[in-house]
Amino acid sequence: MLQTLNLEEGLPMFKALSSPVRVQILSLIDRHQGINITLLAKKMRMPISTLVPHLHTLANCRLIIIIESSTPHGKQKSCFLSQDPNQLLIDFNLPDTSALSFSADIPVGHYSDFSVAPTCGLASENSFIGLLDEPRAFASLARYRAEIIWWSNGYLEYALPNPLPGRCEIDELSLSFEIGSEAPGSNCSWPSDISFSLNGTTLGTWTSPGDFGDRRGRQNPDWWYPFLNQYGLLKKITINHSGTFLDGTKLSGITLDTLGITSQSVLKFRFTAREYPAPGGGCTLFGACYGDYPQSIHQEIIYRKIPGLPSSH
Repeated sequence: MLQTLNLEEGLPMFKALSSPVRVQILSLIDRHQGINITLLAKKMRMPISTLVPHLHTLANCRLIIIIESSTPHGKQKSCFLSQDPNQLLIDFNLPDTSALSFSADIPVGHYSDFSVAPTCGLASENSFIGLLDEPRAFASLARYRAEIIWWSNGYLEYALPNPLPGRCEIDELSLSFEIGSEAPGSNCSWPSDISFSLNGTTLGTWTSPGDFGDRRGRQNPDWWYPFLNQYGLLKKITINHSGTFLDGTKLSGITLDTLGITSQSVLKFRFTAREYPAPGGGCTLFGACYGDYPQSIHQEIIYRKIPGLPSSH
């Protein structure tokens, strides 16, 4: 499901969908998932040079994913829907002035627990941290400078800040992050099942389509090798009183009431990549200096005072 909460946030999406040509392109990709650009141009009866700007517009607002792969006849770019364009949720409700909010950015290197297996590694903005494919590097104090982390099997766990005052109730907890699979080098077709959990409760599992290396990530430092993973997908997981959602699509029935979060709760969020039938598997987390998005793990909490009771810290 496509989700936007206000006009400003949804503007790129609205612009993309305002073109009948781009709507027709989406419809064709929907009917032919994985269609290559050459065939798509033929079906659209337009030159590739005319088609490509439309595809970039759709990709920039995350309506489609373009994946480059090698074939016996050379490199080929294929198009996939990343969201269902037939399910658009728009919420233009006025904000609830009684709601309070908190946000924080958690660097990817600030994990509190880990258990990983090769291929694995970490890098700061300037260099690798420790030896590659050595899990002991994940215990280095230099890990706090990490801006990209990858592992094939295992987990990273983060202790999230809990700012909730006493006598208050949480309405929503969300985390956004750039994430992908982990292949040796990179591989755009490398599916991986990545699970998310909070305080030991599994929130759901998402299948990452690949470990993307078909182009340089927009934030990558100059020294980063071109044959390594370059960028991921920006995903947002949201937990409220209705369930757990990933990019607006319901992931599971786990709610805030299920988790029982209070002002005294310690919040431990875990990314887990389990063994996947080859080829595939693994997880890569991108910080602000790598990938396509200049952000770390971004946390948001919306809460409110319980009526009739004073709040206390």
